[in-house]
Amino acid sequence: MEAVFAELAADLAPVYRRRDLRADGVLYLRGLLMPGVAGNCWSIAEAVGLDRPYRLHHLLERAHWEEDTARDVVRAFLTRHLGADGGVLIFDETAQAKKGTKTAAVGRQYSGTMGRVENVIVAVYTTYATKRGHALIDRDLYVQADWFDDPARMTTAGFPKEHAFATKPALALAQAKQALAAGIRPEWATGDEVYGRSRELREFLEGAGIGYVFAVPANHQLTTSGSGRMRADQALHLVEPDRWNRRSCGAGAKGPRYYDWAWIATDHPRRWLLIRRSITDPSEIAYFYAYAPEGHPCP
Repeated sequence: MEAVFAELAADLAPVYRRRDLRADGVLYLRGLLMPGVAGNCWSIAEAVGLDRPYRLHHLLERAHWEEDTARDVVRAFLTRHLGADGGVLIFDETAQAKKGTKTAAVGRQYSGTMGRVENVIVAVYTTYATKRGHALIDRDLYVQADWFDDPARMTTAGFPKEHAFATKPALALAQAKQALAAGIRPEWATGDEVYGRSRELREFLEGAGIGYVFAVPANHQLTTSGSGRMRADQALHLVEPDRWNRRSCGAGAKGPRYYDWAWIATDHPRRWLLIRRSITDPSEIAYFYAYAPEGHPCP
């Protein structure tokens, strides 16, 4: 493992303009990777043998280094170790609670992490997963539209003048394009309803020959192969009682996670509606919109 860490540290060296920043960057990264260490500068400094966290504070708050270049380096490193072909792009966002109004992009918005509306910052991430493992390969801060009504606030928070509003699906789409431009060739993509609603994201993936399975809301509109235009929850009633298939969607803490599944054809030969029903509570229903390119195995 030390050899792999040294490889990553060497890859990141050109990101920093000065030797001291390069050394601090290596210390910070080493601390982040240590088991049982909280992800704050005080805990990391103690774990890596520093008396105080001020060097790490300076690295993160004031030092000049190329953040996007670091992202590209890490993505290339992960691609070498996870494999460029046959993986899955996973789009998701996460929120971190904040107090006050000065933190960049902070605002009251729904947090799936907390299950309610809170004062948080939200970032959109892309994870790349293969049989060898999984890791984050991209990130973007989601900035709510009201921030752009106050240019002075944007400037104070450190946003460049050219920073433009983008929805979460638009950020995910940009990240998908960057992943493909970097040489990653995934077979599949997935995400929750936030991304499943985006026609632009789905069409881009289809055009790139990438299959997807996205969660969609109950009111998602589709055209079935024989019954016309309807909502996903209306298509549920097309499933006959004996047409459900019981399958596991993966291992959980207590073993395989079994659900009942139904597969409904649409008016497109490569798109389907996938419905998942809880075994213990049949009223618990989830809907997914799926696309499988020609030649993609879909067991």
